[in-house]
Amino acid sequence: MAELSGININFDSLGYALSLDPRQNRDPSYFEVADRFLDLADRHGFRYTIFVIGQDLENPEVAVRVREWHQRGHEVGNHSYSHPHNLGSLGRSAIEREVMKSHELIFNACGREPRGFIAPGWATSTDLLDVLIEHRYLYDTSLLPSCFMWLASAKVYWNYRDHERRRSVLQRRDWLANLVGSREPFLTDGKSLVRRCEKGLVVLPLPATPVLRLPLWHSMSFVFPIKLFEYVLVSTLGMRYFYYLLHPSDLAGLEDIPPGYAARSRAQDPGRMAVPLEQRTRHLDEILGEIKRRSRKMVTLETMAESFLAEQASARA
Repeated sequence: MAELSGININFDSLGYALSLDPRQNRDPSYFEVADRFLDLADRHGFRYTIFVIGQDLENPEVAVRVREWHQRGHEVGNHSYSHPHNLGSLGRSAIEREVMKSHELIFNACGREPRGFIAPGWATSTDLLDVLIEHRYLYDTSLLPSCFMWLASAKVYWNYRDHERRRSVLQRRDWLANLVGSREPFLTDGKSLVRRCEKGLVVLPLPATPVLRLPLWHSMSFVFPIKLFEYVLVSTLGMRYFYYLLHPSDLAGLEDIPPGYAARSRAQDPGRMAVPLEQRTRHLDEILGEIKRRSRKMVTLETMAESFLAEQASARA
């Protein structure tokens, strides 16, 4: 049974996925789609950690919406300004601009600085960790400790095979970290992607099984056979610190897609979009119920990181 469990959303908005200007288009992922997620949180009695793309908040309606999430008790985290898939491979100054431009927009919307970060596509690097430490972030969730990261990168590359984004997808500095990185939370001083320290930034790796390091996030429920997915879910729920990663597309229907973009959505995500929205909603509802049943407490990732940090300090005392 997990001591603490969190539910987080990497808010890769429909506007981003379809290359729509967030300042000129109403993005349903922040409204109709988000309401479906919020209804499930209210039903199961937890609060999300929602990592937003900063440029989306340049739309005033979206900024108001994100402020409402914060006021309802959900944590708002940083998912970079423009969601570059090669964030970790950029120069340090470019990484800092991506982090801090989004940081400022989130602060302006919510009145509170974000304390957690996740890189697009888990594309991390020591430069990214160093930037987060310099700007006093509490935690980072950009480590996927599984070779499945390579398969995920290949899938994203294929999705963007006709888009200029494809060139950035495979530009990474963390390929080996996915093989040897810790499955458990640890502290880093930013000088290594895998070495543990006694103090520093809290790293919360994506949950993965001890055998074969099979990773868990909701997309895997559309990829793995059902029995394998259930095994991965139950196995990772045995971890002391557990979280379950979602994306807006998990509860987006074709009716949410702007006219003329439905074919692209089907092509990018045929497995998910082939499942009726009502069935996907029921499926997620059942998974959240199982997570709640097998967890002592459901918290935001900020609370989880604070708990881990306190545990480490107590162990050293």
